[in-house]
Amino acid sequence: MNPNFQKIKAFNYYLILLSIVILLGVNSCKPKKEIIRATPHITEKAEEELFSDILSNQLAFSTFSAKLNISLSNAKHTLASKANLKIINDHMLQLSVQPLFGIEIFRFHIDNDTVVILDRMNKRYVKESIDELKNRYLLELDYYTLQSLFTNKLFLGGNKVLTPSDYSKFTYVKTSTNYYLKSINNDSYITYLFMVNGDDRITFSHLFHPINKYSLQWSYSDFTRLGTHIFPYKMRIEISSPKHKLDIDMNYSNIVLDEPMELSITIPKGYTQTNFSDIIKIITADIQ
Repeated sequence: MNPNFQKIKAFNYYLILLSIVILLGVNSCKPKKEIIRATPHITEKAEEELFSDILSNQLAFSTFSAKLNISLSNAKHTLASKANLKIINDHMLQLSVQPLFGIEIFRFHIDNDTVVILDRMNKRYVKESIDELKNRYLLELDYYTLQSLFTNKLFLGGNKVLTPSDYSKFTYVKTSTNYYLKSINNDSYITYLFMVNGDDRITFSHLFHPINKYSLQWSYSDFTRLGTHIFPYKMRIEISSPKHKLDIDMNYSNIVLDEPMELSITIPKGYTQTNFSDIIKIITADIQ
């Protein structure tokens, strides 16, 4: 058989599988409950009161688990996958990527000290301390930042939990429909920007490094009732640097709070250690 024909056939088969995954994701991840529309106009508030109300509206949990449908895209290609997200509040977060039939190909783990990535397809792993990554890449990567982004919370690099007294660390701008909160880290120069709607909920978070031109934008929509809280079931992430850009869409489903959970990371025997710089290659290898 013609080798080119075999390649075309394999590629078409892959596209069919990918289309099925995307269609399943679109159909299965829509919130079953009614999407709550935000109040169209903001209420006039003092800065301290606004900040306290934002914190009060944030999701409270001891453990958090959810199923995700994730779509990654660059300028040329798009890939979709299912995933499981598990969080033990203020302690540990684990994201397991499972494209088909529940088979894990990629696991991301972060706690207060360490980042671990398992690339099961290539039997390799990354294990780095957070402090080393900060010093090497000048990134405000820490556990609390990542946990806050996944769970729609305010945050600042280096702060474990924000309290009402932290309102003075931000500057405030008001429009007719939104508040904007801004803070600049004097050590790292990273700018933190948050947009808050008329219901005192975060709809947009942005981290920007003006020197390295790194940018992370995280948008929230499809706010839906989750127990006594309101939570965004849809998130869009835009990661960019001078040389790269990656867009990620995430749809949550089957969110479960406060159930007993144990998380740990074990590196399988026979896996080869690689560097953190290979993370981009691990994540985006299939969409280059």
